[in-house]
Parts: sequence; C-alpha cells; structure tokens
Amino acid sequence: MAAIDKIYGTNKQYDEFYEWCKINHTDALKYFYPRDDYTEVFGRPITNFTEKMDKWMVKNCNIKWVTNYIKNQYGGKM
Repeated sequence: MAAIDKIYGTNKQYDEFYEWCKINHTDALKYFYPRDDYTEVFGRPITNFTEKMDKWMVKNCNIKWVTNYIKNQYGGKM
C-alpha cells in the first residue's frame, strides 16, 4: 500500500486509536502495526489502511487527530 494510507503518531496516540477501534470497528485492527518494538515517542507507524478504510474513518471516527491526519493526506479532499 502507498504511504498515503499510513497514519503515524506517538505510542499514546496508538493506544488511544487502537482502543477506539476495538470498540467501534474491529475490522480496522488488522491494519495496525504491532505495538511492540517501537520506542520512539513520535513518528511511529500506527496503521496502514486501505483507501476504503480511510474514508470510513473520516466519516465515523470522533478522534480529531486521526480524521485530520487522513484528510491532510488526501489534500483535504475527503
């Protein structure tokens, strides 16, 4: 998949988004990178979604940093 479909962030953001997906859209969990092996505080990969999943998240996710990140990747055209 293209880099446009990746979401990067901190471990704290990873945990927040992962927990949201566990409750709201479990199919999204298969697109998450493993939690372990990343000691970086900022800039670690979190997900590698398909474009379809990106669109679903923009419409349904209430975590602003996630939806803003996705919209930015598509030049605000989502």
